[in-house]
Amino acid sequence: MLNNGSIEKFSAYSQFTTVKEFNAHVEQWLSQHGHKFSKGELICLQRLLRYSVKIIGVANVKIATVLKVINEEYYSNGISRSTFKRMGVKAKQLGMVEVLELKRESGGQSSNLYIFQRYPAFRNHNELPNDKHTANNTDHHGQHKYST
Repeated sequence: MLNNGSIEKFSAYSQFTTVKEFNAHVEQWLSQHGHKFSKGELICLQRLLRYSVKIIGVANVKIATVLKVINEEYYSNGISRSTFKRMGVKAKQLGMVEVLELKRESGGQSSNLYIFQRYPAFRNHNELPNDKHTANNTDHHGQHKYST
């Protein structure tokens, strides 16, 4: 178990150099495997992705924090902890994310470190999926879906 700390401490775990690159890989993952997640699981995943921008592709956040924000965003129609955990299990099984447990200085577990992985077809290349695959990577305002 790693010791908890500020997100900057985990910058070496990032596999991406730009948010654009990160978003392209996430889009590939979701275009191939998004149907395997329930609507609630996708909401959890999209919220977790928003915590993965300061250090691109790496998030250090408590599940409770993510669920609280979702609950506020959806006017108290939130997501359960078990739904978030199911999303994490599916994402890990697909190879989309690696999850490491972090511990407090006092010894107990604190939060998890979520490390998003490159899409396999592009792991050994510096290329991004072509524009037709990333064209849907924006919302109706033209903003990136996964970064805020």
